[in-house]
Amino acid sequence: MKTLIAVALALSFLIAWPSCAQNSAAPSDASSFDAALGQLVFQIAGPLEKEKVKRVIVADLPDPRGNSHPVGRFLAERVSAILLRDYPTLETIDASHPQKVLDNSGPRSGKAFPDTRKWAKKLGANVVIIGSFARAPEGIDVWLTAMKTGSGQTYAQTKGAVPISEEINAMLGEPIPSPETRIARAGVRGVTVPVCIYCPGPQYTDNSKAEKYQGTVVLQVVITTEGRAANISVIKGVGMGLDEAAIEAVKNWKFRPAVGPNGHAVATVVPIEITFRRN
Repeated sequence: MKTLIAVALALSFLIAWPSCAQNSAAPSDASSFDAALGQLVFQIAGPLEKEKVKRVIVADLPDPRGNSHPVGRFLAERVSAILLRDYPTLETIDASHPQKVLDNSGPRSGKAFPDTRKWAKKLGANVVIIGSFARAPEGIDVWLTAMKTGSGQTYAQTKGAVPISEEINAMLGEPIPSPETRIARAGVRGVTVPVCIYCPGPQYTDNSKAEKYQGTVVLQVVITTEGRAANISVIKGVGMGLDEAAIEAVKNWKFRPAVGPNGHAVATVVPIEITFRRN
């Protein structure tokens, strides 16, 4: 009997768009800030235009601890304004709606950013731009990721530095938070998303074949700095030996590891979905 195994990464690594070059930090220089942020937006908007994406919205950027911060809201507003000004075909949605910081504990249901995607989809968006920010020696490091509101599939991601403008200085009632050093979840708190570069599918067990059994296994996995899967645990199992089959498959996967605030590879925690289907 022919077996079709559909493997879906919860952070669907469709495109890992290259990061833009580091930008000069010139405090109080509005033009330098706009130019640097514009380069980051270009890295995100390019793949979206190529895919002919419509209806994009930008979520507030939390600080490295996942908390709301005036700088994060300001950055999100400026990203949205640049998209509206320079990329009209994307039909960016005005995000001036009440929004709390969402998903600050990371993915919880096997999908990436379920609350933020739900918020964006409710406002009519097909794609949501998420991210975070943190203090950097040259100003502020900003991370941006564009993903589908429905599936959580990643279109593009980028990271770069922007200078601290006078407007940002004026709103600072407290220091800009520095990045955290603990293992973070991929795509949040200043960490990019690892990319799977070798992902062979798992095998059905004899029992599941006999019963024509199917279902989706959700795993939580640490992707090491060497790009290997470690500390694999089951978030949602389906039984019939398929949980173990999913684990064995992921153990052999190879990843391009995520990059942290210092530009070096970092270990990250990611949810991974593996769906077993039979025809």
